[in-house]
Amino acid sequence: MLEVTAVPVLTDNYVWLIHNGDTGETAAVDPSVAEPVLEAVATKGWSLTQVLNTHWHPDHTGGNAGIQAATGAPITGPAETEKVSKVDRIVRECDPVTVAGAKAVVWEIPAHTAGHIAYYFEDEGMIFVGDTMFAMGC
Repeated sequence: MLEVTAVPVLTDNYVWLIHNGDTGETAAVDPSVAEPVLEAVATKGWSLTQVLNTHWHPDHTGGNAGIQAATGAPITGPAETEKVSKVDRIVRECDPVTVAGAKAVVWEIPAHTAGHIAYYFEDEGMIFVGDTMFAMGC
């Protein structure tokens, strides 16, 4: 079972940590900045093993380089993310992605940006949509 934790960053952003207690893997979704994410992971005693981006905006990718430098975690995201960050795996509509040991599928949702994507975890009933919806305010 996956555990999801919100890490508040900047003034009104959240980085989502997806942790699998069985495998020990943890993914960070849309890390704006590295330091609070690395601190949250360390506080919980987790290992950050992956970064996921939903779109290219710096308030969702700004922590990529710092996290990768500190952990070696590969970065997965849409092609547009390469505007501002190195991406180790570019994903598109219907691509399968294993995240913290769980299976997700990529949905293209070009709304907030032309290349915006979401990660849908059918078995867990979860979806990470970046800035397509603002459930916790903006």
